[in-house]
Amino acid sequence: MQRRRVLASLGSLAFLSGCLGGPAESSSETETETATTTDECGWPQFCEGSEMVEVAVNGGFDGEVILKPACREGDVELSPGETVTLTRQVDAETCDVKLLVDGEAAYDERIQDYEYVTLRVGPNGEITRRKEEL
Repeated sequence: MQRRRVLASLGSLAFLSGCLGGPAESSSETETETATTTDECGWPQFCEGSEMVEVAVNGGFDGEVILKPACREGDVELSPGETVTLTRQVDAETCDVKLLVDGEAAYDERIQDYEYVTLRVGPNGEITRRKEEL
């Protein structure tokens, strides 16, 4: 009787080990997941393609809003309800950014390589700023 219990237990263990997968299966999954990552850029700076600044204009604002990034050619005029996002073109890019609301400088700062800034223009032209750092 004892012998049957031991054999039944061993059979169950063999069945479960096949269902759970062995180390070879899990290591191939890990290799697939990590194959796309690189260590060339990251903390303490944002990388190429990351968002640097986002400007959103409330749909109820009827004034003029102009984004003037020194690191880009040309200014960006925003309409009510519009959102514009500038992304980094190179790793660790910094940029002097000015935001004009009805001709007045509402924001004028350098965005560092470790920062992401969100600017919201409210219905009365007031600015809400949020800065995130790595």
